[in-house]
Amino acid sequence: MVRRNAFPLLFLCLFPLFGETDSAYTGQNQWDEEGPALIYNGRRDVKKIALTIDDGWVPDYELLDFLEEENIPCTVFIPGKLVNYRPEWILRMDEMGFEICGHGYSHHLLPFKTKEEQIEEIHKTESVLKELTGKDVPRLLRPSGGRLDGPQPTLPILRELGYTAILWDNDVRGYYESDTTERQLAWLRKHLQPGNIILSHFGESMRTREVLALWIPEVRAQGYEFVLVSELLEDWEE
Repeated sequence: MVRRNAFPLLFLCLFPLFGETDSAYTGQNQWDEEGPALIYNGRRDVKKIALTIDDGWVPDYELLDFLEEENIPCTVFIPGKLVNYRPEWILRMDEMGFEICGHGYSHHLLPFKTKEEQIEEIHKTESVLKELTGKDVPRLLRPSGGRLDGPQPTLPILRELGYTAILWDNDVRGYYESDTTERQLAWLRKHLQPGNIILSHFGESMRTREVLALWIPEVRAQGYEFVLVSELLEDWEE
């Protein structure tokens, strides 16, 4: 979702989300007459959690190899324009059974675009992913930077198009150069709870594989099951 040393203005916009705070970035799930509108977490009474991975600017094959070995299902949020550069990378995730969802097309902050531009970003991403995989794209979208509010709020547009916005309530982190693996693990441990939607990123510099290799055995030992985000949503219907 965020590339280190890229898009300085974008980083400034994201700092309130990712700054040093004592708690994970959380919010209130929202429903409307059509169903789930904005989701930060699944049910707190079911020991299921969903690992989500954003971007793919760097084709992190070691992370995919690890997740395949561990049989960890993932929901990934991919900028549509990556289809032009790394179709094989995306197809491998599809073959692994990952849930491949949109992250906008350009990776720009959606609410700073016009309504028409946002609709184009969403539809274009859906179109290229469907053309590549031959499958319908889940109606789940994570806006770049987790930003839904701005001059042209994104959530009403997503709902008009039948999408659910997916944010998170736990985080592998790694986007600060000063972070250490142990500090990332401490964050994950502190904020672990049933229903977690966990934010992570592709790219070796994020240390995602390194952190997950230590954390996943701990989580499984506590009785947690890794599922897709869509499966967390299904539990709300029960």
